[in-house]
Amino acid sequence: MTDMDSILSIVENPTRRKILQAVVREPHYPLQLSKELGISQQAVVKNLNLMEREGLVVSYRESSDRGPDRIFYKPSSEFTITIDMRNSMFEMRMISTGERMEDRKPSSDDQENKTHEEQKLEEVRAKISSIDRQIAEFDRRRSAMVRQRSDLINEFLDGTDLRNLDYEHRELLYDMLNRPNWSAEDISKSLGFNESVVSRMIDDILDMMNRE
Repeated sequence: MTDMDSILSIVENPTRRKILQAVVREPHYPLQLSKELGISQQAVVKNLNLMEREGLVVSYRESSDRGPDRIFYKPSSEFTITIDMRNSMFEMRMISTGERMEDRKPSSDDQENKTHEEQKLEEVRAKISSIDRQIAEFDRRRSAMVRQRSDLINEFLDGTDLRNLDYEHRELLYDMLNRPNWSAEDISKSLGFNESVVSRMIDDILDMMNRE
């Protein structure tokens, strides 16, 4: 999926954002999303179908020992969108690590034939172009750092047997990894749990890891 307008039309919807936040953590099936997010299963399926058509998620079938096969959904796209809003500036960009910006410099003959105002305009444009190249390089570096961050989380989760944790404990673990500067109080507010409950759940996670 590469169309920014389509992406924004998807993520502007709070329900779809909740669904995406869940499926990027781990694959989910519609009934599970409905129960955990407090959204009707009909709404979940409708939004999942839309996001699959637009290329944000992909579905796959998995057998279940508790009944019929389940259709799980997981993300199929990775992207970063930045929006800069300042006085006299509104820019939206999709960051691409393959983006390449060419440095075009005017020849000396061209400079001699330009008026003062033309040269002034070209100088300003050249400075802006230089800044844009630096921003593009920063975006590429940021994308690489985001990838490194994601790899660290995935490597940790791959080495942890999450089957021994219920949904609430897994959600807490994801928050601990994605918000490393948050305290138990901060996380408790995010999850809507009592702080003492969160502290006890953290102890549960650590105990489970020590037993592995």
